Amino acid sequence: MQERFNKNMKPGRVSVLAFCILIGLSPISSAQDATSKKIVEIGTQDPQVMTWLDILTNRFGGRMTGSDNYSHAARWTKNQMQQWGIEAELEEAGQQSVGFNRGPWFGKILTPIEKPLRFGTPSYTAGTKGVQRGPAVLGPATVAEAQARMAEFKGAWVLIAGESRGMGRDGRKEYKPDAITLKLIEAGALGTLQAGKEPLSLLDAKPTTWETLPSLPDIKLNATQYNEIQEQIKKGEKPELEFDIRNWFFPGPVAFHNVVARIKGTEKPDEYVVIGAHLDSFDSATGAVDDGSGMSPTIEAMRLLAKAGAKPKRSIVMLASAGEELGILGAAAFTEKHAKSMDKMVMMLNRDGAPGAISGITVPSAWKAPFERVAKSLQGQSGEFGFELKTSDYPRIRAEALSGTDASAFSMKGVPTPSASNKTDFVYGRTWHTLLDTYNEVVPYAKAQQHSAIAIALMAYEVANAPETLSRDGYYLPSGLYVELVTNQGNVLVELQAELAPANVGRLVAQLETNFKPPAFNPGAARLSTPPAPIGQANIINGKWEFRLHGKWPETALNEITKKAANSQGHVVAINAQGHLLIATADSPFTNEFNVIGRFTAGQETLNKIDSNTELRQIRVIRVGAEAKAFLGEGQQKK
Repeated sequence: MQERFNKNMKPGRVSVLAFCILIGLSPISSAQDATSKKIVEIGTQDPQVMTWLDILTNRFGGRMTGSDNYSHAARWTKNQMQQWGIEAELEEAGQQSVGFNRGPWFGKILTPIEKPLRFGTPSYTAGTKGVQRGPAVLGPATVAEAQARMAEFKGAWVLIAGESRGMGRDGRKEYKPDAITLKLIEAGALGTLQAGKEPLSLLDAKPTTWETLPSLPDIKLNATQYNEIQEQIKKGEKPELEFDIRNWFFPGPVAFHNVVARIKGTEKPDEYVVIGAHLDSFDSATGAVDDGSGMSPTIEAMRLLAKAGAKPKRSIVMLASAGEELGILGAAAFTEKHAKSMDKMVMMLNRDGAPGAISGITVPSAWKAPFERVAKSLQGQSGEFGFELKTSDYPRIRAEALSGTDASAFSMKGVPTPSASNKTDFVYGRTWHTLLDTYNEVVPYAKAQQHSAIAIALMAYEVANAPETLSRDGYYLPSGLYVELVTNQGNVLVELQAELAPANVGRLVAQLETNFKPPAFNPGAARLSTPPAPIGQANIINGKWEFRLHGKWPETALNEITKKAANSQGHVVAINAQGHLLIATADSPFTNEFNVIGRFTAGQETLNKIDSNTELRQIRVIRVGAEAKAFLGEGQQKK
């Protein structure tokens, strides 16, 4: 048998095998190291990430779903993959009832002093009929006033009240003008102007049918200029404005597509590692940051893998998605189309945020080995940015609705979606959905962007090629009713067991969801330079961890006898009438004022750090599964 094996081996392969045995490596690991080394070498010596961003933003521009720009960018992305020898196709992700393209737009004050205006219009709103001039007038407050001033609005630009947040005047999900707007259309107004703060935000206002296209331009004007025009009118002056807005529609239905590319696995082709970003963008600018800064390193990562000759055991799939800005349409369509493969997807690594350098990642401890290889490959290349590998078995919360970004569509299906850390000083809110989202904003981060492309390629390759089994067990939080305590030392998670003390659990849930609800996440909001004021304190007293909330708690006591928890293991959680929580070992005695309400779930490292200086920053209830969602706290009613 050995003789036959040797005869079938080429001399070069025998010497490689012998060398690997001598130094304690397998031929597979040697090839793996060589491929990783090649990825880094190509990425550093021939960086192309800014080339792809330049094409996406300066050749195609803003890539609104349902526009020619998006369609052209999708075809280019597919063709580019194919030129590198990567399988790629366009997968239909949905249809728009009508198409929309944006041309250039111009506007100025003609009198009393001529000067340009800074403004924009949401996508899927009307343009002008060529160059249109007319007086500026104050808008009506009521329908009755609109009716009485119909003649005044004819051929005029109408200043309407309210501060623009970038959404269309007549609805974002459906074109539905209100009664005052209908009166302005009937009167023959040229368009409306609404004030907006800088940086000027512009989103969309999708109409529903070709028969109900909007006809009245919806201008969002720099607030300073808006106020100046408004004051001129109030003084009795008659400012004249001129606009030329080249928005135009074309008949639908207009299909839009995801770009799906694949490097087929050699041993487990039906297991997948997905890397992705969204190809679409709002089109008031060119979508360079959101999400060109995520899409271009993802494209570059695929080039690096192809040029390095990567032949991973599992398949690597790139998803360049459509319709993220319209509600994560493309990623949702992908997960539905490939629903039978979701349990074969090892992970989905999504890139959507500020331009910068991937400087590390946090993964479950069972996943440590392949990411250690990533860190090793980046040694010497990541000195400026670093790559810190952290492990945490703290369970993640599985998304239950499409929100935030494309990763949520995969999380809903149970696919792990680890999030890489991003080293950057970029102020994301400055460009997020604004007129400033252009190529030049990313140029200072070119080196960081290339580093991210190399890191994405290495992570995809090492996970796809890992001999280890990368289990999902424990990645997501199972069904249940939980409370998460966020401290300056880290997070602690406890599970509430309502059957132990229904009244106490009901009161706790109601109080937290009513009085201590964390603010909604807003990626466009300015980041706080200092943490918010604590909402409570934590400490360790007599071997028990205590969490006290500031603020009012019901003064009425709950006289409830806790049912004994069966087979209690680990730490248990108790509460008193003032809402103070205690975590202690299962066999630790509690005073009579405390009732056991659940068990400790995760965050032992945080508990070990708690001392008298520990602040409670946030606290929230987490409901996972139908039973937890149906649970009603004290005074709560069904929604």
